[in-house]
Amino acid sequence: MEEPIERKSKYTYRHLGQLLRYSVDTPLRVIAHIDLDAFYAQCEMKRLGTDENTPLAVQQWQSLIAVNYPAREFNVSRHSTAVDALKVCPQLKLVHVATWRSGDEHWGYRENPDIVTCKACLDPYRIESKKIMSIFRAACLRVEKASIDESFLDLSVMVHERLLKRFPVLILPPPHNDPAEKLPLPPEGLEIKWARSHLLELAEDCDEQLDWDDVGMGVAAEIVEEVRTSVRKELGYTCSAGIAQNKLLAKLGSGYKKPNQQTIVRIRAAQRFLNTFKFTKLRNLGGKLGERISEEFGTEELSSLLDTPLQALQLKLNDDTATWVYNIIRGIDKSEVNPRTLIKSMLSAKSFRPYITTADAGSKWLTIFISDIYSRMEEEGVMEGKRRPKTMTLNYRSSGGAGKGRSVSIREVTKPALTAVAQDLLKGVVDDTRAWPCAMLSLAVSGFEEREVGNLGIRRFLVSGDAAKDRNSPKSELSGVVEREPKRRRVAEDTGRFFTKELATHSETPNPEDTLPEDAILDPETEEALDNPPSFPLPVAATPRDRPMFLCDRCKTSLPFEDQEEHQDWHFAKDLAREDRTEVMKRIVSPAPPSSSRKPRKGSGSGNGKKGGGGSEKGQRKLIFRK
Repeated sequence: MEEPIERKSKYTYRHLGQLLRYSVDTPLRVIAHIDLDAFYAQCEMKRLGTDENTPLAVQQWQSLIAVNYPAREFNVSRHSTAVDALKVCPQLKLVHVATWRSGDEHWGYRENPDIVTCKACLDPYRIESKKIMSIFRAACLRVEKASIDESFLDLSVMVHERLLKRFPVLILPPPHNDPAEKLPLPPEGLEIKWARSHLLELAEDCDEQLDWDDVGMGVAAEIVEEVRTSVRKELGYTCSAGIAQNKLLAKLGSGYKKPNQQTIVRIRAAQRFLNTFKFTKLRNLGGKLGERISEEFGTEELSSLLDTPLQALQLKLNDDTATWVYNIIRGIDKSEVNPRTLIKSMLSAKSFRPYITTADAGSKWLTIFISDIYSRMEEEGVMEGKRRPKTMTLNYRSSGGAGKGRSVSIREVTKPALTAVAQDLLKGVVDDTRAWPCAMLSLAVSGFEEREVGNLGIRRFLVSGDAAKDRNSPKSELSGVVEREPKRRRVAEDTGRFFTKELATHSETPNPEDTLPEDAILDPETEEALDNPPSFPLPVAATPRDRPMFLCDRCKTSLPFEDQEEHQDWHFAKDLAREDRTEVMKRIVSPAPPSSSRKPRKGSGSGNGKKGGGGSEKGQRKLIFRK
């Protein structure tokens, strides 16, 4: 009598071992996206001790930038003005954001701040965001801050550790020491608790057999529930979460059930879930690329585009773009969770309505900008010597749209020294006969770098002792077998770099490291930072579906309306940089004026002497410039 064939998992020991390296290739990978619920509103409710059932909205001048969920039940939204919101919800509590006021050394809360003399301040929310991030990082080794109120967590290593503790069979080496061998199935009768998560329906033709991907998702759900509970207990904030195999699905999952809930998108449920979206709502498919695909194939429905073969996509798009689109609409996303813990630039800006008309007025605003930036640098540990900025940049725009920009190096990081540099920049940029009135001023510090402690020399590039043994060891005591992965080219999350220029989503979107802090999205009235700052390019999935958009006349990029002035200012900055480069090249190309009295110096390259003469050295060529 033949023995029954033992059923095996569809996953291998290699897949399990890859979890330890945060591999994007293992199907057992687990990513979470955690999003704070109406974050700014929660911050103000906590500060004021407001009851959680009280409708509340955060106001910046006459616009609402955050609305809590009790207020949303009365159809109050971020697109409402303060006046309209009170009409539909008379009991609505309105709280204005903190502001910097001319002449003050610190921001503060004011009931009716004057837009002419005050500047909005988001420091209270940044401070709370840092506390939340500390909880995330204490719970997980790999955290990516996506914005001021949302983060991605790669839970792969934590899930691996818990799986091996609960299921000792996974510690055993694979048969024949072959990592390609299939894992045994999870124990019969195993019940997954799912930590009160929402489970999306599986595809109709899916196998119901429980496997290690399900078990891993259940373990991840427990971890995420623990993290969310810690945020609630320690800081008083609620957040929602999505748990999936990759960042795309986790992000969509976190918005599925709000507030204060979490959703699991299992691999076998992913396509059914994705089919409920238009592909233009997916990350990096909401701009020109999404519009082009929609025009070429006559649909925005993701489920309809699934029927399009890869070859048909390649006929309309370049090969890399077509392959990426083909994969992303099937829920295949191999972008990494990249810890970005330190911002690299800080910006403070103000649009003036009415315009300011004197250099003295501009000087007073620079003092406010310096106070704003200096307080944020204190939070970053700059004054403790941990980091320091290298460059200060001032940008100026006149009422007619013309403007200038200038950058200088920063030598001393003290408030008086920074103020002096900023004032000198203003003098260098402003031409009193043509500059006024002024419509916008912005000041930024950038190029933050770490300060080395002591002279580590070559030792900081070397690994020795136990660390070297760990790196060279192909095995792990926990996993049984962990193979080295072959080196592969690192693929940036920003898929735009694979696209042709005419197809790239937000192809002219500024690099945040060069222009804006990572947590800045500017308001059209004040150019002050707003809620839910984007990474660049803006993830369309993070944008509310009814959010008003505008189309840039210059680069034909579609962006949220509140980004309009920021985007135009970026074009302006690029134009200035282009003009500067042109001037530099003119000076380089233009020949030096003739001088009959000038004598060639020894070794200067003139004459026929052996040393320093006779033109270029061996292996070098002279540069030829043409007029």
